[in-house]
Amino acid sequence: MKLMEAQMAEFEAILYRIRIGVTGHRKLSDQTAIQALVKKAIDSEVEKLFPVASQQNIDRIRRAGTTAISFSVLSPLAEGADRAVARAVLTEPGARLDVALPMMLEDYLKDFATEESREEFKDLLGQCRKPTLLRARRIQDDRRDPGDQAELRREAYAHVGHFVVDHCDVLVAVWNGEPADCLRD
Repeated sequence: MKLMEAQMAEFEAILYRIRIGVTGHRKLSDQTAIQALVKKAIDSEVEKLFPVASQQNIDRIRRAGTTAISFSVLSPLAEGADRAVARAVLTEPGARLDVALPMMLEDYLKDFATEESREEFKDLLGQCRKPTLLRARRIQDDRRDPGDQAELRREAYAHVGHFVVDHCDVLVAVWNGEPADCLRD
C-alpha cells in the first residue's frame, strides 16, 4: 500500500485551462482602465459564460482541489486591446500567453507606431512559449505593388482574427467607443 501511495504522489494534477481570446481596437484612451475591467470580468464573469453543466464541472473541480484552474490568453499582441487584455490575464496565477502572429515578425513590427511599442511587443512575445506563425512568407516576397501588399496585410489580420475566435473558449472584445474603421484601426 505504501508503494502505491508513493507512486501516486509522483503524479501531478491535470491543469484545467480556460482559453481567453482577444479582439478590439488599437487606439484606446485608458489601457489601465481596460485592464481593470478585464480583470474584473475574469474574476466574476468568465465562468458564467459556460453552459450550466460546464459551470458545475468547474465548481466540482475547485471543491475537489485536485485540479488547478488557470487561464491562457490568445492574442496577436497588436497595440491597444490585444496587449491590455494580455497583461490583465497574465496577472492571474498560472496564466499563460499564447501568441498568434498574423505575418512574419519583420513585417508585423512595421505596423507598430513607435520603437517603444515594438519593445513592448517583444517583451510580451518573450513570455510566450511558442508563437503560432500564420503567414510564413514576407509580404514583399509575394507582392511588389504597395496596394497589393496592403491587401495581403488586411487578409493576414482577418486570418489572425478568425484564428483567435476558433481557438478560444471565451472572447473578450474591447471597443473604444468610436466607429470602426477597418482600414486604419
